[in-house]
Amino acid sequence: MILVLAGMLGAARAEDERFDASELAADAPHYFVLRATDARTARMTGDVRVSETSLDFTNGSRMDTQLVNTDLEDGLVYRVLDEENPPMPSGRPLCPAPLHPLYLVFDTTAPRDQSDTYHMTLYCGSRPLDFALVDPARRAAVLVYRRTTDTNWAHSSDEGGYVRGEVEAHCRLTHPAGVPGEQVCIQREEDAYRQILQLKASPDALKRCGSYVTARATHAQGDDVSFSNILHCLGLRDSRAVFDYCAARITGQKRASDTTFWDAQPEQAKGISLCFNALAATQARN
Repeated sequence: MILVLAGMLGAARAEDERFDASELAADAPHYFVLRATDARTARMTGDVRVSETSLDFTNGSRMDTQLVNTDLEDGLVYRVLDEENPPMPSGRPLCPAPLHPLYLVFDTTAPRDQSDTYHMTLYCGSRPLDFALVDPARRAAVLVYRRTTDTNWAHSSDEGGYVRGEVEAHCRLTHPAGVPGEQVCIQREEDAYRQILQLKASPDALKRCGSYVTARATHAQGDDVSFSNILHCLGLRDSRAVFDYCAARITGQKRASDTTFWDAQPEQAKGISLCFNALAATQARN
């Protein structure tokens, strides 16, 4: 019997436009980040990364989800897969055992002046149940968030984050048609992403590594940034020294300052980034 419905998510913006189920499934950003706006939500989940296929939490936990076709207007319904009930940053799961999350409901009924406010609720139960049979009155809680760009998770050019690309875009570029390994690449990048979250590196360190792995001050293109390369960069004892070595090796001269990069010289940037990423990966293996 179902005991709890989880997650009503208020109106969302994707590229300054409200999105619905069809947009999220098609052209909306691959994820956005929600920050808890009250003590209860912060205690239960903390910040949440929401994508088409999962919810990620700051301790590295993940709940895989699947979009459910329903008659719900102005909202999205997700089924939580495989009876997942991972520990939250608090150390406790969302649903007390033997219950586990069943559905997440994201609504878009917030007032227009609160379009960045989200309400998230989670239905828990002990066995699978068709969503049509779920009693909305049996929801567990309504958690309140606000979309944020001030986070290590932010990734798109208008969110100001350190990783501004998409895993799939990076892997498609490095594994074009006829080159095997795209799925392996995606898995590797996702694993590196989760490890980056667990490191809780500062935004400054992440942005600096974003420039080191690309040799560019700005790296907004989706194919520029690899999670694996950033993870290797974070593991270096002196990433600046390694970058300066590669810069001098490729260009024949030292950097004028720590803000000097090669945005206007893509061939030099490519050579420097290849050198840096190779040395960082070697040190990581050792």
